[in-house]
Amino acid sequence: MKRFVTLALAALAASAMVSGASAQTPPVVPFPGDQVGGVFVSAQTITTDGAMSNYFGPGDTVVFRAYAVDARTHKLLTKKAKKFSKKAVKNVYVRDFYVKIPNVPNVQMRYTPKARGTTGRFRWTGTWKVPADYPAGSVPFRIVVRTWTKRLGSFEQAPIATARLTIAANPQVPFGPGPTTAPPAGPAKVDVALYVDTVNGTRPAGTAPRPIGCTQTNVWKRGEQLVVRAWGFDLASAKVLSMENVTEAHFSITGQPNVTLNWGGHGAAPNRVWFWANAWQIPKDYPLGDVTIRVSFTTTAGKVGTLDYPITIIP
Repeated sequence: MKRFVTLALAALAASAMVSGASAQTPPVVPFPGDQVGGVFVSAQTITTDGAMSNYFGPGDTVVFRAYAVDARTHKLLTKKAKKFSKKAVKNVYVRDFYVKIPNVPNVQMRYTPKARGTTGRFRWTGTWKVPADYPAGSVPFRIVVRTWTKRLGSFEQAPIATARLTIAANPQVPFGPGPTTAPPAGPAKVDVALYVDTVNGTRPAGTAPRPIGCTQTNVWKRGEQLVVRAWGFDLASAKVLSMENVTEAHFSITGQPNVTLNWGGHGAAPNRVWFWANAWQIPKDYPLGDVTIRVSFTTTAGKVGTLDYPITIIP
């Protein structure tokens, strides 16, 4: 009996240790959520010359560019109808597409495929001139899309402070102008919907780090550390892309080996979230000019989703 009691107490102690360890393990919180809503929305902020940035000053103009996908039909949304009609419903036309910014009127988004700064699928744009008296700090904007079929979707930035839209009295000046070579929009229907951007890494080799690390940019100097961030959804299952439904994820760049995208946590508690990311150290002799990064995901169901993201390399 004594031996049995001893073993039982040992098992109980081991169980308590496992429970304690589990309680201390940060929960996996996939960004932007476990499941896609009625509409998937992806958006970025750029300057008027097409350079991606998330730091702006009073009086600057922020350009929002976005794309949206109806999660049921998998169709890219490219039309806006002002009123209800059978045609608007049948073709999944947009009813509302706007940016909601605290303390200012909504910024209307329009389908402008030939506008400066549009690229690939990102063909909806809207502009906001920052008021001279707008408060400094992070701007928690939200982009809302609603179709005439009563499906709704929205976009919010990941809770990574340095990569969020921020107003500052003396903002970090981005390199520019942005890429002039725009990849095509691709197919009108997609099985996997993706968000992609790039932020500067804090450990560049052979060149000076930027004043603020992990800020959004699409114009790069040789020797900098470029970090690709991505997230999205398998539209057939409506589930977020994670280790549970992705067999392979990478990004490819002309003349370079493919770089595996890793699933992991980013940011500090309580706003730590999980998405896909990895870095590329830009070679000191990499050709100058525009280059396209292709991000690719393969799901367990055999579906492949890609998104082309252009950048510019400068000396």
